[in-house]
Amino acid sequence: MRLLEDLRFIIGLLFLILGVLVLVAAPEARPAVGGGVNADLVGGIVMTVFAVLMIVLAVFARPKER
Repeated sequence: MRLLEDLRFIIGLLFLILGVLVLVAAPEARPAVGGGVNADLVGGIVMTVFAVLMIVLAVFARPKER
């Protein structure tokens, strides 16, 4: 239950869900007109990496002393 009290864990879960949804939708998206880069793929990867970072920070955080 300690993890559910940590805001980093909640933010990580939110971005993980959104990142995976965007990654699933990425193959259906058309690349940008100029560069040929699939923005959904790049955005999904960035959100998923950020989510993993936030979850790792929450898991390895030192507990507060009361």
